[in-house]
Amino acid sequence: MSISLPGDWFVNPQVLADFYHRYKDRPPDEIKKFSYDQGLSLGKKLIDEMSIKGNDERAIAELLRAVLRDEPTAKIISIAEGKVLLRNSGFCPLMTACLSLNLPWAWLCENLGWPFFHGLASSINPKVNLSLIKRRAKGDPYCDHLFEIGEGKLILP
Repeated sequence: MSISLPGDWFVNPQVLADFYHRYKDRPPDEIKKFSYDQGLSLGKKLIDEMSIKGNDERAIAELLRAVLRDEPTAKIISIAEGKVLLRNSGFCPLMTACLSLNLPWAWLCENLGWPFFHGLASSINPKVNLSLIKRRAKGDPYCDHLFEIGEGKLILP
C-alpha cells in the first residue's frame, strides 16, 4: 500500500487526522520520503510556472514566499549568505489540526510538515539543509525554519 494524501491537506484538518490514523504505524522514513517528494514536486512546478532562476538563498526565499503568499504570519525574517530564515507565528495547518482534533503535533511536524518544506527548498538546491530552531509544539512563540545551503539534510531537533 502506497502512501497518499489529498491535495487539500493543508486546509483540511480532517485530512490530516485521517493521514495520521492511516499511516502512524508505517516506518517514519517512508512517510518522510513521501512528504519530501510532495514538496519537491510542488517546488519544481512553481519554479517552472514562476520562472525562478538560480539555486541560492534568494531563489529559496522567492519560492517560499510564493508558497506562503496567503499566510500573512509566515514571513521571511532574514536572507543572508546561503541562509534563509522563515518564521511562522500564526496559522499552521498542522497546528490547527493537532489542536482541534487532539493529534500528536510533534509527529505530524516531524513526519509530514518539515520534510515537505525540506523537499520544497531542495527543488531549488538539493544541498539545502533545513533546521528547526524554534517550534511552537515545544512551547516557543513561533516556528523558525532555517534553510541553509550545506549538505542537503533535514536536521530535526
